[in-house]
Amino acid sequence: MGLFDKVKAMKNAVTGGAAKVYLDVEELSVDSPFKVSVRAQTGDAPVKISRVYVKILGYEEVNVPDVDVIYDEDGDERRRVENVRAECTTVDLEITIADAQELAANESFEWEVEVELPRHAQQIYRGEYCQHIYKAFAGLDCFGNDPDSGWIELDS
Repeated sequence: MGLFDKVKAMKNAVTGGAAKVYLDVEELSVDSPFKVSVRAQTGDAPVKISRVYVKILGYEEVNVPDVDVIYDEDGDERRRVENVRAECTTVDLEITIADAQELAANESFEWEVEVELPRHAQQIYRGEYCQHIYKAFAGLDCFGNDPDSGWIELDS
């Protein structure tokens, strides 16, 4: 490996640019398993990975606008109108799809896994003040910054 190849490998490790990662999820179901596909397109250098993984996160958000909040500072009450927010993680899964391997340069790879959410998983809903949604994220675990798909909101 020449000096230029070493510099390129270091840049990819720092930026996560060793590969582009794409995530495809068929329609999410809380009642039955659904298929998740991860695709990777490597750059101009081979990529050594320790695993391919998917994260699935379910969370509920509540946002109530224009709440009259009272603050007590040393006996002096003050009122202020605020938005009151809260959120809660309801599902937090991390699934390894494939183990360690070396991905050849300038090639495409694809992995699939069937995912089943826990029995207590809530349906997706969107109300005026609250919502429950799911997001997914795929990544290649390698030295440096992992190439990833970024978080993608799932539909049911």
